[in-house]
Amino acid sequence: MAALYVVIHHSVSSSTTLFGLNIALMFRFGEEAVILFFLLSGFVINFSFVKTKDKTFQTYFFKRATRIYIPLLIVMVLGYFMECYEAGEVVNAQPRELLLNLLMLQDISSLKPNVVVDPYMHNSPLWSLSYEWWFYMLYFQVQKHISSSNRKDMFVFGLAIVSALTYVYFPVFLPRLLMYMGIWWLGVILSNKYMKNDEITLQSLAMPLAGIVVVFLICGFGVYRASLSGTLRGMGVHPVLEMRDHFSALMIVAVGVFWKSKGWIFFDRMVRPFLIFAPISYVVYISHYYFVVRAHYFSFMTNQALEFMAYVMLMLAFSYIVEIIIYPKILKGFSGVLRAPVRVT
Repeated sequence: MAALYVVIHHSVSSSTTLFGLNIALMFRFGEEAVILFFLLSGFVINFSFVKTKDKTFQTYFFKRATRIYIPLLIVMVLGYFMECYEAGEVVNAQPRELLLNLLMLQDISSLKPNVVVDPYMHNSPLWSLSYEWWFYMLYFQVQKHISSSNRKDMFVFGLAIVSALTYVYFPVFLPRLLMYMGIWWLGVILSNKYMKNDEITLQSLAMPLAGIVVVFLICGFGVYRASLSGTLRGMGVHPVLEMRDHFSALMIVAVGVFWKSKGWIFFDRMVRPFLIFAPISYVVYISHYYFVVRAHYFSFMTNQALEFMAYVMLMLAFSYIVEIIIYPKILKGFSGVLRAPVRVT
């Protein structure tokens, strides 16, 4: 559901109307959808890791690497050929940018300072994969080297706070990444509480929420410094963007806790129809830039709504082929790396 929301967010213009009503405002929260995804990712990765019997780094790394990289490499190849198609000639494959993206160092330089490299072939949604990948790697190290759950939580949020302070004065990749780790780890904490059948309330989440609040306030100090220097540029750009993301995390959790207290009223009706897209949501997210946002190969259609739906259907078909057909076959071929076949998770 979050992936489809991001697709629409990147596709609609500020003047998009439906039945005479401007609906663009409804889809202005693509950044918040990614923050929701970070929370869900922390929840799911922790749930999977706790439940699995084989907790070796070899198995963990193999699962995470194949899940991220197999579809990603396919989409990167697609992106290159799309660029060639757009240019009408063979274009530079940008080997440096490709390598740095494969090392998961990408972000969006127009929104954040001191970015190492922009997403490959202008595929801007790939920015979040660098965060996801390093969250995965850091997660395993925290699980391995810190035994107590409370100490794990204190370590992660302490690191996030120190990184936020560092980021105010040195806004570079590493402190930015570690600062956002607190949001992802909040999903881990929610997962642990869910598996233990612990009560999930704002009070029971006081410590991690306090950590997010502290980071939010530190980001606010960065906004204040920028306002004094006259360098503020908008809600979707550094330094407001980082403050906005942490505020979004707080609001998402608060809404979730409130919704849970009301018995998840209407949740099934709202979410269940989108579950059919869950198995292909990753490829939907990383490929929609080419299939929907930049697409114009159905521009001969006179009805814009039908044209948009054609792009979406093509994207869904591609995502299905990659996720359901190609990915499992490639994964099966790699399963010999481990002692036992790997399940697609």
